[in-house]
Amino acid sequence: LGDGQEVSVSGTLAGPKHHQKIVAVGEYDVDLALADHMVVLRYEDRPGVVGTVGRVFGEAGINIAGMQVSRSAAGGEALAVLTVDDTVPQEAVNEVAGEIGATSARSVNLVK
Repeated sequence: LGDGQEVSVSGTLAGPKHHQKIVAVGEYDVDLALADHMVVLRYEDRPGVVGTVGRVFGEAGINIAGMQVSRSAAGGEALAVLTVDDTVPQEAVNEVAGEIGATSARSVNLVK
């Protein structure tokens, strides 16, 4: 990552067409298709976070194609990985991070 932090990401190929999937990010199990543009958020698990993320990104014109939430335990730390149609501006990432109290928020772009 940009700050030198390393994160382990595990993937697999699934189905007869061998679709690329992400199955783990760090210690969190996820199940989502690999996408060109993603957002990864870490935050304390509580009601309303998913709605807040949708509202903030919707107001910014960002279309969420998919979202996977994984957590260590109810009320513990959670990880959300969103797939989106286009690059997410840093301002939108910062806004959602502030509103949900994220401990980490990153936009990931696998293509330019």
